[in-house]
Amino acid sequence: MAAQHILVVDDDPNIRQAIQWALEDDGLKVETAADGRQAVERVAAHRPSLMVLDMALPLLDGRQVVQELRANYGDAPPIVVITADGRAGEKAKQVGALAYLRKPFEVESLVAAVRSGLSQV
Repeated sequence: MAAQHILVVDDDPNIRQAIQWALEDDGLKVETAADGRQAVERVAAHRPSLMVLDMALPLLDGRQVVQELRANYGDAPPIVVITADGRAGEKAKQVGALAYLRKPFEVESLVAAVRSGLSQV
């Protein structure tokens, strides 16, 4: 079975790198995007099995990324939302996310959320 492909979208390079390493250590193939526009382009080029999506992004925020994906492709990949915003649950619900984590979070919690999300798709 091919490795499942995860797209990590976060404008903070340190967070993006930490998530990438943790997911790769868990055996997943990871691609990253630094802003909402890159996220849409990456999904168009290669649809991921799941997307880890920060809600506060430059160019297009997380909500706009999901809206654009749905407008262009009819749906968006399954999503795990990460955000420093106090309304993480509400934002996750708005985009139909499988799960959400508030920043700062334990990397192990994120890996568990991604694994759980992958098992639902």
